[in-house]
Amino acid sequence: MSKPVWVLLLAIQCCLVADAVGSIGDKSQIYNQCLALCRNSNCKDEIVFKVPPSLWLTLLNWSCKEDCSYICTWRTVDSFISHGLKVPQFHGKWPFIRMFGCQEPASVLFSMLNFYAHWKMFRKFKKRVGNTNPMFYAWSYFSIICLNGWFWSAIFHSRDRPFTEAMDYSCAFSMVLTLLYCMLLRITYRNNKVFIMITCGYVSILCMHLSHLWSGKINYGYNMTLNILIGLATFTVTMLWWYVNRAKLFYAYLIAWFNILTVFVTLLELADFPPIFWVLDAHSLWHASTVPLTLLLYRFMISDCSHLQHIIINHS
Repeated sequence: MSKPVWVLLLAIQCCLVADAVGSIGDKSQIYNQCLALCRNSNCKDEIVFKVPPSLWLTLLNWSCKEDCSYICTWRTVDSFISHGLKVPQFHGKWPFIRMFGCQEPASVLFSMLNFYAHWKMFRKFKKRVGNTNPMFYAWSYFSIICLNGWFWSAIFHSRDRPFTEAMDYSCAFSMVLTLLYCMLLRITYRNNKVFIMITCGYVSILCMHLSHLWSGKINYGYNMTLNILIGLATFTVTMLWWYVNRAKLFYAYLIAWFNILTVFVTLLELADFPPIFWVLDAHSLWHASTVPLTLLLYRFMISDCSHLQHIIINHS
């Protein structure tokens, strides 16, 4: 078996077992003793504070129990570092500095930048591409899916709750799957029967995955693995299309570079290190790297739709 295949299998295995690894921080005696003292001192119950919290904590609905967890996280981190120990994780996550009530401020910021990039380029797409174009509605649907996905990404990284987590996972999956769907529609846009088959398959996979996700049958590791597999399918299909059309379509290199760079930056998801300055972790850096890739993808979409419109005009 070749080395790239071994690397891929190892990455998938890491994703599958990620949730099985315990967190040293929240199991430590320091953390749990601090938590008990904090709740007794600051909380009327698990939700209500004895002293009203800051405006940001109120707006983002922080409970007293959650605020104590945040306070004790940093006391535990300080204790570990002072004794020469490695920075621990808490409940499966690295510690982050809270800003304006947001749990992972860098990921929130970069999710918002991705949302803005899609919104800006979607407006440009609609100005440049008419609604008579055969791919106009497909790519418009993709843009709306992405806008929704990055919105929920920002919400989830602001406040990690079961509902926001499920929305983030489901929307991320829908973005990856919809890109594959749109590329398949582009390749087969002249065949109505294939269009129906692809659409039925897309809807079936999306509904099945979302129902499993919301029923609690899918965890982060499984969801990440499925996203990687669908991403690889998109990469394979798109690169084959690029290879066949690279000589006659001058803009085909755009989608090729988008695919190559997407694979490259996704490797950041496999990295695992304490946040730089307690703000920038591998996941937030991955979100940052996808912003310029958005511009590359929309440049391809606009150029390709212009090409299709030129074909229609010449054949009419």
